[in-house]
Amino acid sequence: MNKSPEGRYLFRYVSARVVFVAMGFLGFNLVYAYKVVLSMSIIAMTNHTGSSVNSSDCIANEVNKTSTTTFPGEKFDWDSDVQSQVLSSFFYGYILTQIPAGILATKYGGKWIYGTSLFIAAIFSILGPIAAKVDYRLFMVTRIIQGLAEGVVFPCMNTLIAQWMPKMERTRGTTIIQTGSMIGTVITLPLTALMCKSNFMGSWPATFYILGVAGIIWYALWIVLVYESPETHPFISKAEMDYILENDGGFKLKENLSIPYKEMFTSIPVIALTLTHFGQNWGFLTVLNLMPTYMNNVLHMQINENMLISGLPYLGQAIFGWIISYITDKIRQSGRVEITTLRKINCFIAYMPPAICLALIPTARCDTTYSSILFILAMTFNGACFSGMNSTHVDMAPDHAGTLMGITNSFGNIPGFLATIVANQFTGKGQTIHNWSYVFYLSAGVFVANTFIYGIFASAREQSWGRTPKKQ
Repeated sequence: MNKSPEGRYLFRYVSARVVFVAMGFLGFNLVYAYKVVLSMSIIAMTNHTGSSVNSSDCIANEVNKTSTTTFPGEKFDWDSDVQSQVLSSFFYGYILTQIPAGILATKYGGKWIYGTSLFIAAIFSILGPIAAKVDYRLFMVTRIIQGLAEGVVFPCMNTLIAQWMPKMERTRGTTIIQTGSMIGTVITLPLTALMCKSNFMGSWPATFYILGVAGIIWYALWIVLVYESPETHPFISKAEMDYILENDGGFKLKENLSIPYKEMFTSIPVIALTLTHFGQNWGFLTVLNLMPTYMNNVLHMQINENMLISGLPYLGQAIFGWIISYITDKIRQSGRVEITTLRKINCFIAYMPPAICLALIPTARCDTTYSSILFILAMTFNGACFSGMNSTHVDMAPDHAGTLMGITNSFGNIPGFLATIVANQFTGKGQTIHNWSYVFYLSAGVFVANTFIYGIFASAREQSWGRTPKKQ
């Protein structure tokens, strides 16, 4: 199809890549909404007389509560071990589909795989509360299936970013899309807390239903508005398509594309990137999955405070991520600083200040304000990871970015269940500040290790195997 000089329909007024970034951003809202909804709702789902909540550290905070931790809706007698299993179950599925998704997206494209995965996650979000009322193991199955579905999103999105984002806009595009996950978290945690306090649709199940319906609506829009590549978009303007293709975007998908596995698995920069991804998620997912529990069980914060504070770290992370991405692209455009140096500076910012903040949390003791500030600062500085580690895959291997993301994200999300299990080993015997301190010290140590691993061994230079040779 010949391209219109000015574009057609909506794309006459809004560029196709802006629509792509916006829909990708909204998609990542849902990706993390489905992932984090349980970390807040489990407080209302469980009967705490059946769990090991026996902290006496912050008894004054508990006495000062104007309301007890009782919520409308059905309760389950899940002890700390069962809660740990339920919280971890999403990631059992999540790590399994990363590499296959990267391969399939590289060969056949990411649009349909990415979109359909979120549609499946939406359906099982609706089914989740029904399953939980039958048996916690059946509920775990719905979470595992959601994890299997969502495991494809990062590899597929990296493939689409390589298609759609010009080189000098790539950091901003990647950051805006991926920080959708943070905004999704900011919206979902307070929404979940509000639903848990209400009688609407059975209390805590309401958020699962709302997010499921939102995902179905998003999927319908994704099908209509987003296309696989600039070349296949029927309504994009010729000027925009040419601009993208002339600036390192777009590549022809090939079913017989050879993927350089040996080069990837033996590459020191790839190994460093994979270890950094693991460390990033150890610290990040520890806070994401467990911060509401810490605030409720140890600091005895009221649900109103918990829902506000639980979302603020990720709002800070998104805003800081946007700022850093803009600065990074501007410096890159100037040509004064090499891209690897920029990525390493961003990784230093993403890991060292958060490590300090996490290590200081036990010193806050029962001071909820001090604790909250440290959590917010830790995740805010961590927002630099989007312009650091998270943007490196497309830099290194534009034609294999999906596969590379699949490899690093598969290994990188093992902390999704491992960090929760390890944390439970420390806290299962008592929800005390002393027991939780080991959780925060370990996460801080991992972030420090990340700084050195990426700083010494990683590279953002395009690798010799990173692009498929073009036939003459």
